[in-house]
Amino acid sequence: MNQIARWPLFLIITLVAVISGYIANSYLHRGEWQYSIVGTYRPDFQLPDVNGIQHNISEWDRQVVIVNFWATWCPPCLREIPNFIELQKSFGNKGLQLIGVAIDKMESAKPFVKEHNINYPILIDEGADAVVSKNYGNSLDVVPYTVVIDRNGKITYTHAGELDKKTIEGIVLPLL
Repeated sequence: MNQIARWPLFLIITLVAVISGYIANSYLHRGEWQYSIVGTYRPDFQLPDVNGIQHNISEWDRQVVIVNFWATWCPPCLREIPNFIELQKSFGNKGLQLIGVAIDKMESAKPFVKEHNINYPILIDEGADAVVSKNYGNSLDVVPYTVVIDRNGKITYTHAGELDKKTIEGIVLPLL
């Protein structure tokens, strides 16, 4: 095969590689490029707590709210909980409200909350599609996933993955 005949084959292979890379990247990061929820007003939602009582996110308007999506089977989620308990205890009287949203079954979450003395509301999202989490920007469906909302209802920060206490304090304390 001469040099001139190889060019079309090279171009076809290159084009296929580029298109495949684009498709793979789009799949792995689906939804991330569409929009950022930071800077937008928090979506409304209503979910039951561990006692079956319905709560609407608007109950905590005019407070700085941390919404943490987690699950009882998630080790990074479980490592965050003691820090969240401490934050609620230290800054709850200054207008901070943590809300845990368990992407879990009621029968798993309820005893967990009692056993670990969680001092903030735990709401339950048993739906397989985790719509509330997705509405808050969690396009990859990961846990833990954390959202910070300011006193005006504006989302100021989102994070997929585990957060350490120093990072979350650095984000929340200026809002209080």
